[in-house]
Amino acid sequence: MHNKLAVSVGVDMGATHIRLCLLASNGDIIETIKEKTAIVVQDGLSSGLISFITNHLVEKHAHVSSIVVGFPASVSNDRKTVISTPNLPCQPTEFNGLADKLEQHFGCKVVFERDVNLQLFYDVSEHQLHHRLVLGFYLGTGFGFSIWVNGAPFVGAHGVAGELGHIPYGDSSVTCGCGNVGCVETNCSGVALRRWYESKERPYSIDQLFSCAKDEPEIKMLVDNCARAIATGINLFDPDVAVLGGGVIDMVDFPLEELIKKTSTYLRKPLPYEKVTFMKASSSSFNGAIGGARMANSMVVIK
Repeated sequence: MHNKLAVSVGVDMGATHIRLCLLASNGDIIETIKEKTAIVVQDGLSSGLISFITNHLVEKHAHVSSIVVGFPASVSNDRKTVISTPNLPCQPTEFNGLADKLEQHFGCKVVFERDVNLQLFYDVSEHQLHHRLVLGFYLGTGFGFSIWVNGAPFVGAHGVAGELGHIPYGDSSVTCGCGNVGCVETNCSGVALRRWYESKERPYSIDQLFSCAKDEPEIKMLVDNCARAIATGINLFDPDVAVLGGGVIDMVDFPLEELIKKTSTYLRKPLPYEKVTFMKASSSSFNGAIGGARMANSMVVIK
C-alpha cells in the first residue's frame, strides 16, 4: 500500500452526469473524468459509487486518503446524511448508511456536501479567498447559493443553510420542485428559463436564447429577479466578494454586466454597495469535483 499514490477524491454527482477528480496530496490534479449518472447507479448507488471510484484508482495505482461527495441535495450537519435528493435517479433508501459503506470499503473519512459548496470551495481556493467572507450565487437548473465564512462553508444549525432559491418571493402560481409554492427559483432559474422557452415554438435553440431574446420582457424580468435575489444575499451577509456563476450565466451573450448593474441598484447604500466586489466564477464542468477533491485534501468542513 505504501508504494501506491495517495489521493483525495472529489465526486460531484448530478442528475445527468457524475464527475470525479483524483488529487495528489501536493494539490496536483491526477485525473478528472465524467460518466452518465444513470449508468453508474444502475446496479445500486453504493456499489456504483464504489466501482466508479475504484476503477480509476486502480488505473492510477492509487489509494484513497479522503473522499468528499457533492449532491444536489440537502445534507444534514453530520455531513453524512442526505436529507432530500429529488433530482437524482436513486431511491431515497439508497442513501441510508451510504457514508459508512464508503468508509468501510475505502478505509478513509467520507464527507457529504451540497454540490454548490464544492463549487464555491473551488472558486475560493482558485482566487485565494480563504480568509474573506464570500458568497457564491450559481444560476443553473435552480438558484444555488453558498456562504464561505471563517475559512469554511457555513451550513447552519441543521446543515441546510443557504437556500436562497427557496425564499418565498417567486411566482406564487407555480409550485417549486421542493414542493413549496412561489420559491424564488420559480422565476429565477434555468427551469424558469426553459419553461418560458417551451411555452411556444421559437425560431432559435435555447442555447441562443440570450443572443436572440434578451430584449423580451420576460427575459428582462428574469434578469431583474436574479438581481433582486443576489442583492438580498449581499444585503444580508455584507460579503467581501460575490461570485456569480452557473450554467445560465455561462450561456452565450448572458448580460452579466447588466445583472451586476441591476444588483447594485438594489444594494443598501453606502454599505455593502461601496465595498462588495463582484467576480465571475470559473466555468468548467469539473469545478465541483475539483473543489470536492480540494476539500477532501484539506478536510475544511464545518461541523
